[in-house]
Amino acid sequence: MSAIFVIFCCVLAAFSVKATDVEIPDEGPFRDTRNVEFDWKLTQSIFSTQRANTVISPFSVKILLALLYEASNDAANIGETLTKRELRLVLEPNGNLNDTRSKYRMFLDSALKPNSLYDFQIGTKFFVDEFIDVISKYQIISYEYYNATVDKVPFSKPQVAAKQINDWVSKTTNGRINELVNAEGVEGAVITLVNALYFKGLWKYPFPENGPKRTFNAAGRKVQANYMEQNAQLYYDDSATLGAQLLRMPYQGGKFAMYFMLPHQGQTVDDVVSRITPQSLHQALWYMDESDVNVTIPKFRFDFSEEMNKPLQDIGIREIFSTNASLPLLARGKGTRDQVRVSKVFQKAGVTVNEVGSEAYAATEIQLVNKFGGDGTQIFNANRPFVFFIEDEHTGSLLVVGKVEDPTK
Repeated sequence: MSAIFVIFCCVLAAFSVKATDVEIPDEGPFRDTRNVEFDWKLTQSIFSTQRANTVISPFSVKILLALLYEASNDAANIGETLTKRELRLVLEPNGNLNDTRSKYRMFLDSALKPNSLYDFQIGTKFFVDEFIDVISKYQIISYEYYNATVDKVPFSKPQVAAKQINDWVSKTTNGRINELVNAEGVEGAVITLVNALYFKGLWKYPFPENGPKRTFNAAGRKVQANYMEQNAQLYYDDSATLGAQLLRMPYQGGKFAMYFMLPHQGQTVDDVVSRITPQSLHQALWYMDESDVNVTIPKFRFDFSEEMNKPLQDIGIREIFSTNASLPLLARGKGTRDQVRVSKVFQKAGVTVNEVGSEAYAATEIQLVNKFGGDGTQIFNANRPFVFFIEDEHTGSLLVVGKVEDPTK
């Protein structure tokens, strides 16, 4: 029986644009409960094995797993399969399928509102072979709650199929990612699901250009990095719970912000990330208050890629990789129904931070194969490894998270 592949991909990008709309009042950090347990567990698992600069998009992986969660749901089944249970417990440990749908619908409704202060685009598309029909019920659910649509591609002609997929990704990301898949990678595939997410934003408080070079204490050595500096009134806290200073840098538009977490002297990035839970993060961000802050942050730019099979298995998602995977709603076609499992989850990502804004992007690939196969001025001086993340502050969605071990790499 020939192999069946389903490839899931996602792209995230962020960088500066000119602003013309009326600025929305800055209400500070998101104060409601965040659904980020999966996001930080995945981050902890990946960071623990990486000693270099790292950036990932947990949201990219999560929205695709949510679609697998939908595919694991079949009203004809009595009870809950292990596939569905694992996805539910990891994605929605305290919720249910309706909660999952409402959260993504709320995020999409918020994200798709046009605003010239930033450019935010998101799209999800099924690329399916010509003989495959995405089951109508699943197609309706995917469009209604996740804005996912379907295109036919000739996977029997891998070069043609790869070009069609790459053209869509390139267009959606304004050319930031031009080759997500290749002919060899899609050979034998029958379904490809791509989620593309593109964000352009400008710091609300831009840094002066041409900052100085300063010493950054990378692991085991000192390097000279290009820095940016400013004094501004920003949300800040020194968290004893996390063992780190927290700084919020908002983008224009009042919707997105980038957060920096600088470990206390003697603490490491791993120490800080290991302490993050939904509760501890919520508490730390709740305690943030506006302060006069002297900010010194290095400019940085790097790329990163990672196969995520093991990190996902480490946090409890295992059954989708096994021959017992149950995804009955995924597709209808010769040899496809109840015949697929996930073979690989892979993500490429990158980030740039400079005086005017930031740029980040990620691409996640999941392959499914035939399953038989303070007071006063605060000092925030990021002169040692630190963590950063970008958040949608209307919904508390974690778009990208990373760590900088050496800004010169």
